Amino acid sequence: MPVAILSGVASAVIAALPLAWLFGGLYGPVAWSALLMGCLVMVIVFRSVPPSPSRTPTFWDWVMIAVFAAASARAFFWLIYADGDSWKVLSPNNLGDLSLHLTFIHHLATTTHWWPQSPILVGDPLRYPLGADLFDALLLQAGVSPETGLLWCGILGASIAGYSLWRWGGAMGLAALIFNGGCAGYLFLKLGWGAQPDASTEWKNLFLTLFVTQRGFLFALPSGLLLLAAWREETFGKGGKVILPLPVQAVLLGAIPLFSIHAALFLGVAMTGLAFFAPASRQRMARLALLTWPVMAFFGWLVTSGAGGPSAVHSLGWAIGWMGDGTVGFWLWNFGMSLPLCLLLTLVLVKREGDEEARAFVWSATFVFLLCMFIRFAPWPWDNMKLMLWSWIVVAPYLWSVLLRSRPLWITLSVLVLLFGSGAATLLAGLDGRHGCELIKRSVMDQATWLLRDVSPDAVIAVAPEFNHPVLMLGHPVVCGYEGHLWSHGLDYKGRLAALNSIMMGEAGWREKARNLGVSYLYWSDLEAKRWPDSKLPWAGEATPSLHRLE
Repeated sequence: MPVAILSGVASAVIAALPLAWLFGGLYGPVAWSALLMGCLVMVIVFRSVPPSPSRTPTFWDWVMIAVFAAASARAFFWLIYADGDSWKVLSPNNLGDLSLHLTFIHHLATTTHWWPQSPILVGDPLRYPLGADLFDALLLQAGVSPETGLLWCGILGASIAGYSLWRWGGAMGLAALIFNGGCAGYLFLKLGWGAQPDASTEWKNLFLTLFVTQRGFLFALPSGLLLLAAWREETFGKGGKVILPLPVQAVLLGAIPLFSIHAALFLGVAMTGLAFFAPASRQRMARLALLTWPVMAFFGWLVTSGAGGPSAVHSLGWAIGWMGDGTVGFWLWNFGMSLPLCLLLTLVLVKREGDEEARAFVWSATFVFLLCMFIRFAPWPWDNMKLMLWSWIVVAPYLWSVLLRSRPLWITLSVLVLLFGSGAATLLAGLDGRHGCELIKRSVMDQATWLLRDVSPDAVIAVAPEFNHPVLMLGHPVVCGYEGHLWSHGLDYKGRLAALNSIMMGEAGWREKARNLGVSYLYWSDLEAKRWPDSKLPWAGEATPSLHRLE
């Protein structure tokens, strides 16, 4: 069933792209056609894919399944929630990310320009792995509110991801995501429960900072893990039994760049490593690569260049030592036992015989991790965690099977506590309900919705570049969005931001500058008044939000 659901989601998103391009938007019939296509593929895959190899969960598997389920329920049922007049999010990590996803969902659901223009920077095409937001936009056109769609896609995606993590690595695979190593959790011993461990580290809790915030992982992580598990069982299992038919693998793998470029890169390296270290897999990997890599390259080009625009600036570069400060303390504090154990595992696999499976996966994952220590794959080096996550999750089960399983119980338990104890404390702190943060007032959203009721979904509006601006969160394109989003996406925005400041200050020639940028409306509220208190615009003194059409 998980494979069928993922195949259905992938097919709906892939079908939506040409339909929206052909008919000029995700209108009702277009959205329903794409969703029905996804449902059809889901039924076909469900009826045609054989059951997965049987595996009985151990006691510790059940313990970690329960922990993962509880953490996922806490994170996603409170992903965005109403509290009086406020829309709130549970985690401060999600303030900027969730507002951006709401922007993309609303914009993709209403824009008539395909390939879409970027709603966060005027004059630029959308350059972002839009798959998860596009699926939520299809649901929005089908009558599902964004808040409901975000919640239930999160719950369903987390459920499938939990199953996929268990299929790949059992209890160790689940623990690797929600309890990833480091020492920051031990701050509680010094500072008490009010400590904020993730604020003092770069290698933060993967579940809280990536899985919950990066919507594309809800599809990419379980899809990638199920593919890896299928390749492992087909290559090293008894009889080389086919686990996933080639067309199903092609659908999942081909769609992954639309959801996560980093996942696509890792799986490409994993396929190459498996073919190199396991000759029995070469024919299967070659067929799959010939079938999917051209499609993956095309979708990768779409989401990184905006269907023909210039690539995002400064996406690749040197980052020697990742985010390190050059001290041993940085690595011990951030990674704790993780790096020494992984290094020991890599060395052990050099000499041991009969560990072909571990070598095929561990060495490929280690290669990707080492690349992340020298090259940044996005303008912000921290984004390398989106690749490093894969390396860690792939390697972690082999730490158990190769290094720990056969050791005396006291050694095994001591290592596991050192490896995961800090991460467990960090997870508990991150899911604490006292951390609820206000995203925006519901009344502010209602006011903006009313003011914008007759505005074309593609009309450009000049607003303050705040991450939670209501105009932006409703999906209307603006001159410049939040600088943190623009910079981290590698967009060249400085010139347009300077022009926006000039316009909103009411400087000489501001109307001409606005026309040159294609601005149709100017929105003025307390956010604009706070950012430009000395503005000379004629309506700058107005106390209530107002919308002004520029002739």
